[in-house]
Amino acid sequence: MEDSKTNSLLNSEESNISNKSAFDLLKSKVEAILFVADTPLEAGDIRNWIGEVSLSDIRMAIRALAFEYEDRAFEIFENGNKYQIRTRIEHIALIKKQYSGKARSLSKNALETLAIIAYRQPITRAQINALRQVDSSSIVQTLKEKELIYASGTRKEVGNPLEYKTSQKFLEVFGLSSLSELPSLRSLQMNIDDQKKAILALNSIEEQQEDQTSASDIGYSSQEES
Repeated sequence: MEDSKTNSLLNSEESNISNKSAFDLLKSKVEAILFVADTPLEAGDIRNWIGEVSLSDIRMAIRALAFEYEDRAFEIFENGNKYQIRTRIEHIALIKKQYSGKARSLSKNALETLAIIAYRQPITRAQINALRQVDSSSIVQTLKEKELIYASGTRKEVGNPLEYKTSQKFLEVFGLSSLSELPSLRSLQMNIDDQKKAILALNSIEEQQEDQTSASDIGYSSQEES
């Protein structure tokens, strides 16, 4: 009796599959892959997973799914030509209630440092320290470990300090498609006194770097001068 029921269910599933168009089947496969993926996927990644299918068909399937999700609590989010199924922004507060405290969030100081990097990138650690008026080495290291920032290269000046930029993961975590979606500094209503301090600090560190570069150009170093 059980075998009969099982065979009946299998035959029903096969019948449903056979009644679907090739495009509907492709959509189902793309949806299944995006549903289980724990990181955003490129269209090429999805194609490699499915097999012989064109990239244009994959993208068409993604667009069709996005249209079908318009009235759902989730969406297909595109970020840097990568796709991911995620909860819509308007439901984030609700989700946070359930998961608050289950994952360690960034401290206020870490968020401050991350904001500085986001708005001033590429930026060196010395510039970050000047803006915050405190050593930020440990925080920068933490942000690197969380893959929110990365060392994009070295600055061509005395000491060749590393420059830092925000990563692709930073955009994903904060729900941004690109850095152009960051709110303007003016809209953040930064305190006037803080703005003045920030400008003075940056000007000071940049002047110091220019002085060091000039001394190096004429063959002097700080040790020779002393």
